[in-house]
Amino acid sequence: MKGLARVFRFNPLVDRESYFQHFEFACHEGMTVLDVLNGIREGQDPSLEFSRCCRNGQCGLCGMRVNGKEVLACRHPAAKTLEIAPLEGFQILKDLVILRDEYEARRPQLRLFLERREGPLSEPERVDMEAFDLFKRASRCIECMCCVSACPVMKENPHGFAGPMALALLARHHFDPRDDLDRALMARDEGIRHCVDCGLCSRVCPQAVDPARLIGIMKKAVESKGPSRSR
Repeated sequence: MKGLARVFRFNPLVDRESYFQHFEFACHEGMTVLDVLNGIREGQDPSLEFSRCCRNGQCGLCGMRVNGKEVLACRHPAAKTLEIAPLEGFQILKDLVILRDEYEARRPQLRLFLERREGPLSEPERVDMEAFDLFKRASRCIECMCCVSACPVMKENPHGFAGPMALALLARHHFDPRDDLDRALMARDEGIRHCVDCGLCSRVCPQAVDPARLIGIMKKAVESKGPSRSR
């Protein structure tokens, strides 16, 4: 069965504007979007650029928009008709490859490591299981940036709002009972109050992290701390 892929193309070195290029492909049961892209590059256009690594939904590099929705190309099933585009809100390096530098530059201020002043009082430590379940959920994040692309607040306020991915990563430490930093205070400084609770981040998350739920719980912790300076 023949399929048709409409693929976003843009090379900033030679193109003034982006465009879509059409490719036919042999559509088979069990194919993924990444299979389609690999087939196009290997058999039709070796200049097509896209990011990928593990092919198993764990590295997060192949996040892109397929038929208008943010997905992982390595896990999303191919359809007979595809429109494949890069994630929104990022600078395009080439074709489907986005620049992640802005997030990487912001990452150090999030202090995404365990901050602990003292060791455990006893071993094994007693753990709040509800908090531990939330910690485990937040730990599923593979930093694919699909939620960032889907977030309407990131489009309107990218400098005042860290975004759902950064806040989900921060939530991992907020819910870690061993961590001694005030992560709610950090979330406030990262603009968590700008979240509009639309839930789009959770709808596109390929790992079921449910960042909207995590952010909602942290927002309540932030509200309990009272007003903050405006950003």
